[in-house]
Amino acid sequence: MFETVLKEGFLLLNIKPKRATADIAHEFKDLLTKLIEDQDIRKIVVDFSQVIFIDSFFLGAMVSCTKKIRLKGGDLRISGLNQTITPIFNLMHLNDVFKIFDDASQAEASFSEA
Repeated sequence: MFETVLKEGFLLLNIKPKRATADIAHEFKDLLTKLIEDQDIRKIVVDFSQVIFIDSFFLGAMVSCTKKIRLKGGDLRISGLNQTITPIFNLMHLNDVFKIFDDASQAEASFSEA
């Protein structure tokens, strides 16, 4: 469901299902919470390149996890939003909450610029 790749300096989390909904939001939140709290991961890129739909439950899980990681001095960045999902982020002003990049490599590079 989720693929995690530990890279130098950050963790890349690929969302595999095409629909990021309430059905997987709890599992997503649990996974990120474990990574943040148990493994002390502080830099995460969540890649949405395979996702065609996202709902408010999943967005809420992302915001919750972002608060947790920022309290530890880290950040969660977003990559790979498509033309269907980008307007949702803009409408809900989530583009002000998250740093959003076209692809994972740009998000990765942004951590070294910070």
